[in-house]
Amino acid sequence: MNISRYRDQLRQTDRANKIDVNYSYRGKAYSYSIRLDKTACHYGNYRHWWLCPKCSKRVAVLYCSGSYVCRHCLSVPYGSQLQQPIDRLFNRADAIRQRLGWQSGIAHGSGTKPKGMHHSTYDRLVNEHDRLTAKIWQSTLDKLGCTS
Repeated sequence: MNISRYRDQLRQTDRANKIDVNYSYRGKAYSYSIRLDKTACHYGNYRHWWLCPKCSKRVAVLYCSGSYVCRHCLSVPYGSQLQQPIDRLFNRADAIRQRLGWQSGIAHGSGTKPKGMHHSTYDRLVNEHDRLTAKIWQSTLDKLGCTS
């Protein structure tokens, strides 16, 4: 349950300090309040946060495991923490390719400089892409036992 889903409601009631939830999970009915906190933003207004019902940490997302709790209480890592090192390399290379306007996947080769991008930015991104590509290919060769 992401706090941003309730943004409009919270803006209308400036003094909200809790949200009442009623739901059924695996045949059991739940009805309780989740406390809220808010912090001032530098640009004005406020940012709202959930206060985890179990540990009282200020979080933006709560997860349902019967009752709603934060990821710390569930010992749930971020998705990126579960990635293998080779997958991180592929994801970073694809992010660079997307920024350069190139087709996803290192097998598609390099494209051209996007219109409006500074040459220094383009050169930096291409150099990083080439470095990542070399690491990916080397890792693949190592896995296949093709290194000398």
